[in-house]
Amino acid sequence: MKVQIIGLGVVGMAQAKLLHELNHNVYAYDIIEKNSPEYIKLLRKPSSNVDINFICTSENSVEEVIQMFIKNHVKGLYVIKSTTAPGETERLSEKYNIHICHNPEFLREKHAFHDAINPSRIIIGQCCQKHGQLLKHLYKPLMRPIYITDPTTSELVKITSNSLRAMIITFWNEINQLSSAMQINTMELANLVDQVNTIGFWEGGDWGTKFFGKKYGGRCLPKDIDQLINAFQKNNIITLLFKSIKESNNRFSE
Repeated sequence: MKVQIIGLGVVGMAQAKLLHELNHNVYAYDIIEKNSPEYIKLLRKPSSNVDINFICTSENSVEEVIQMFIKNHVKGLYVIKSTTAPGETERLSEKYNIHICHNPEFLREKHAFHDAINPSRIIIGQCCQKHGQLLKHLYKPLMRPIYITDPTTSELVKITSNSLRAMIITFWNEINQLSSAMQINTMELANLVDQVNTIGFWEGGDWGTKFFGKKYGGRCLPKDIDQLINAFQKNNIITLLFKSIKESNNRFSE
């Protein structure tokens, strides 16, 4: 297939590398002139005749790219890889009466090429079944899990995944303050807690995934988070995260 990349930043370059590895003809356009590998055919303006257009610009430029496509009668499927806000893809589809899919990236900046070619999973926020299947066919050779959903869920998957990581970093930063004050080795503590197994496997598994709209209860979770908050207070450490967890939990019904 002929595929076009708009925006040759980290995401665009990684997507171009992936599509080249999948034996597609890769065209690209960026408003800033850049050096690129020879397998990318750089264009002075976007091609109007390709099969799939991947928008890999900053979030703020996505609508501008859509407008440029429409003005220049660019054919082929429009696919947003940028991290747009939940609902943005559907808003643009309705506003301009066109089909747009959302296909988020899950890349580490320093390992973008590796992560693009070896993705953890592929999320396709399809505008319609036809275009969802087109993208599924594109990615099928990677032999990785492919999940097809709606564009808004796809957008939310991306920002929720990164927000979960941000929350866990904050979690361990606060725990590190407490363990340091109590002269405990935080790394040893983290290894013994083993967050992957604590959430995913031990004591029944799937913790945190089955309480949608209901508060955590029982005897252990409420009293143990109280004990943790008390430990912070005894060591004169302010904990914003764990107090917020308790306060947020109390807003929900049993």
